[in-house]
Amino acid sequence: MIKLTGEQAEALGQFRLTRDSEESSPLTIKVENLLDTTQTGAYLDKVKNHLGAPDKKTAASILLKRYAFLSVIYLYCMTSWNVKLDIRNENITIVSQDRDGLWLPGFRFTSLHGQGAGKEREQWREDAVRTLFSSHISPLINKIASETKISKLILWENIAIYLFWLYEKVLPLETCSERAAEDYRFILEEASGNLFGSETANPLRKFDSRKIVIESTGKIVRPRKTCCYSYLTSSGKRCGTCPHSCRSKRRNPDE
Repeated sequence: MIKLTGEQAEALGQFRLTRDSEESSPLTIKVENLLDTTQTGAYLDKVKNHLGAPDKKTAASILLKRYAFLSVIYLYCMTSWNVKLDIRNENITIVSQDRDGLWLPGFRFTSLHGQGAGKEREQWREDAVRTLFSSHISPLINKIASETKISKLILWENIAIYLFWLYEKVLPLETCSERAAEDYRFILEEASGNLFGSETANPLRKFDSRKIVIESTGKIVRPRKTCCYSYLTSSGKRCGTCPHSCRSKRRNPDE
């Protein structure tokens, strides 16, 4: 096993890794407890009230959108450092944090250890992707979708948008850019559905839609295919890739 250094832990702070030990917030919870049938609904009610959301569906969507940063932490370690981080449910706590009026929880690990890639990296990578999505993310999505009846498509896209961000905006600027491109291609184009807990298709692939230009800002974005419901919270704001607002402001980036 490999233990992350203090410098590596500090670098992961940009992705909301926290070493804060504060337990006072009712929104701070161990992941294993979040998946406990007796606690899931109660926790979503707390999130709903904190966000000023109208229902549990909205709370579920925002929770998974925030939880996507656990995937970012894990995949950054996998690609940048060849470390498959220990993401067993009992090793992770969601730590409630608010910044500038937004609920942006962090993740605290009891142990920041992981498994190195070794010589057979492709096989190791496949196992790492399966561990993240099939063993960790998929059960959480299934549990929350069952509790709230929200579409799993929304929850999977909440994960996908930060996968795109990590591999298209962050990792290309680092020394591992070539490996990042290979890992991104594998996750999005080559990985089969079983690595994501699906008997059919890779659930992330369908969200890799054509990018557009927002005429008012000149920004190139990939519009979401589903709405995350963020406008229904007390902030009232739509995200920058909202399918409703992008529809009237788009043009082809090649034009």
